[in-house]
Amino acid sequence: MRVARRHLLGWLLAAALASGCTVARYYQDVPLRGDPSVLVEGQSTKSDVLRLFGPPQQIQHQTDGDTFVYAYERTNYSSLRIQDPITRINWFTYTRQLENHDKLVVLFDFAGVVRGVAVDRHTQDMPVL
Repeated sequence: MRVARRHLLGWLLAAALASGCTVARYYQDVPLRGDPSVLVEGQSTKSDVLRLFGPPQQIQHQTDGDTFVYAYERTNYSSLRIQDPITRINWFTYTRQLENHDKLVVLFDFAGVVRGVAVDRHTQDMPVL
């Protein structure tokens, strides 16, 4: 019984030494700043939007005006790997990756006045790894 425990303890120690764990967070662009609800369709202008949110990641020129696109992406990644220390054979691998994004799209007419706002926020809903 004692020998079996020593062997089990030895295997557990070897598994712990041969395992690896990775936790990472990746962010693309910057979080949306400002409150999109303060934009008033038909009244707010491009300068108001630029003052509140800064420069957009993308400007699209449409046939009836411009569109500003603001985007923020976030990825949480974790991984656990148990590997044989001698042969480098993987015994077990677990990976979890969560991706979410926030997006703000502001439509303007030719005069530079806001004619539509769309907001999609999801990065606050990301669970902890």
